[in-house]
Amino acid sequence: MIGNLLKILKGLSLRYPRLHMVIAPFFRPLTSYVYQKERKRKNKIFQEYALEALTLFDDSMRRAGVEYTLAFGSILGAIREHGFIKHDLDIDTAVWIDDFTPSIIQELEKAGFVWVFEHMVDEGKLGREDTFEYRGVRIDIFYFYPPINQYPYCCDFLYEDGMKENQRLPRRIEVPFSRERRKVPFENIEVYVPANAEEFCAFRYGPDYMVPNPSWSWIEEHDALVEWREKIDVTSNRKYPHGNKITQTPYYREC
Repeated sequence: MIGNLLKILKGLSLRYPRLHMVIAPFFRPLTSYVYQKERKRKNKIFQEYALEALTLFDDSMRRAGVEYTLAFGSILGAIREHGFIKHDLDIDTAVWIDDFTPSIIQELEKAGFVWVFEHMVDEGKLGREDTFEYRGVRIDIFYFYPPINQYPYCCDFLYEDGMKENQRLPRRIEVPFSRERRKVPFENIEVYVPANAEEFCAFRYGPDYMVPNPSWSWIEEHDALVEWREKIDVTSNRKYPHGNKITQTPYYREC
């Protein structure tokens, strides 16, 4: 209901510019309310089904014959919490691009995952990210590429105002990320992380990564992020039918 009200207010503001000053003060509190409510809903689903999703993902990757590790906030959770971070909303994983095979998608779909999005730079030659969903839990696969500068990189893809629905801004995330991997305890299972997981966490989250940092943001600029504005193009493909009710994951923090 409130979400519909926000759409109506936004529409009126755009149609009647003089109303903007009257309507604008209502946007922030209403948007914050909707955001917090959606975060709680998604986190509740995540807490219930995330371990099941990760276990099925691991089985599927084994059947596909592909080595993977956890990535980003999921590595941090594995090292610091030995499980999911309590405010997690999705699962991050990593695969090296030369290990990519269509069997990944085939095996995940056989296991009940829905292929939600693929994002690519130059048709996957320079960047790729796939997103899958299982029972409301999203799993991102970040594909790592050889270094352009000092470190290997993967890409994330941001939407900016004015972009077409299938356009995104690619950003290279350049981080020390080992091809070697090791198993660590995670909830009641074991999972793979890069062999240099502690080095990765210190690089991305700072030397105090073992202490939660609520102010850390994956969107904000830092040394590991390189905007690839010359690669803005039709980079995002929705893979599921438009009629499916798959919701967008709200903003989250990794720390």
